[in-house]
Amino acid sequence: MNNFTERFRNLKKKTKKIFFYKIEEKENKKTYYSIIFKHLIRFEITRKGFRITFQKFNDIRGWNFFNLFPIKENEKFLGIKYGWDNLEKPFFITGNNNKRYAVKKAYYIEYVFKKGSIKCYVQSLWTLLRKEKKQTKYYKFTLEHIKEMEKTVYEFYNKKIKEEGIINKWIEKNQTL
Repeated sequence: MNNFTERFRNLKKKTKKIFFYKIEEKENKKTYYSIIFKHLIRFEITRKGFRITFQKFNDIRGWNFFNLFPIKENEKFLGIKYGWDNLEKPFFITGNNNKRYAVKKAYYIEYVFKKGSIKCYVQSLWTLLRKEKKQTKYYKFTLEHIKEMEKTVYEFYNKKIKEEGIINKWIEKNQTL
């Protein structure tokens, strides 16, 4: 093995990837809260479980993933939910047009189980709530990608999902001008 490969592996082992910034326990249910990501990159069924990969918020080359594991006894997959949490302190981002935007809400995909849930904050969900973005390639790609992810997660847990998907109902209910 060459020296570069060894150094790369050692660096990879030292690098700690933080996915969940907070774990909350209420009434014997744990809720895991992720850091904020830009968008969903990919998802796949692996030998360990169902892997979901997200792009880091301010890093084009950065990404993190986590696994949804197969159900154990006394556990049950209840579904996927979408929503947002208001941030205590808004933060600012600079868009492609050099405009600054205040981010006041964190949009999430929540994977709900009998004993808890996982909230993944994904800022691209905001695009799906804006009607003026409906004709853009990014909107269409994001919507189709999330619908496919929903379908695959439900198949992984042997659950049936309605044909229109959960995301479409959430968009209809919450979409603004």
